[in-house]
Amino acid sequence: MLTSFWISTTTGLGYGVTAGSRAEAMDLLASYGYPLPGEVIADVRENVTVEDLDQNHVVLNAGPIVVRGVWFPRHNV
Repeated sequence: MLTSFWISTTTGLGYGVTAGSRAEAMDLLASYGYPLPGEVIADVRENVTVEDLDQNHVVLNAGPIVVRGVWFPRHNV
């Protein structure tokens, strides 16, 4: 079963990842070089929905949240 994660950082908007586990989400994020240098992960929320996200930027620029991978920034399509 896939879980959607929102990974907040101390700077920037954060990251969206859908994966089978938190560890897998972090591995997927790292495979794209995130978090960026100087960013620190502040929080990881599980089971986020589109309604939970910033509608004016994140949702408009995200990939599909139901597909495995990094969907914000969009890498999963």
